[in-house]
Amino acid sequence: MKKQAAIIGGGVIGGGWAARFLLNGWDVRVFDPDPEAERKIGEVLANARRSLPGLGNMALPEEGRLSF
Repeated sequence: MKKQAAIIGGGVIGGGWAARFLLNGWDVRVFDPDPEAERKIGEVLANARRSLPGLGNMALPEEGRLSF
């Protein structure tokens, strides 16, 4: 069974958690009333995609799915 996470609020902290879960193979659903939430999380995710692989010595799993 695929792991799933729900994030309430896509700010600095919520965006960071969403990126961490996604890049570790979880499906993530974000709830945020901000009309810019998708763009903001996209920026956090782009940074995480560049930096997270360098923090460990093993390959990351297939990325999860993000929905709002």
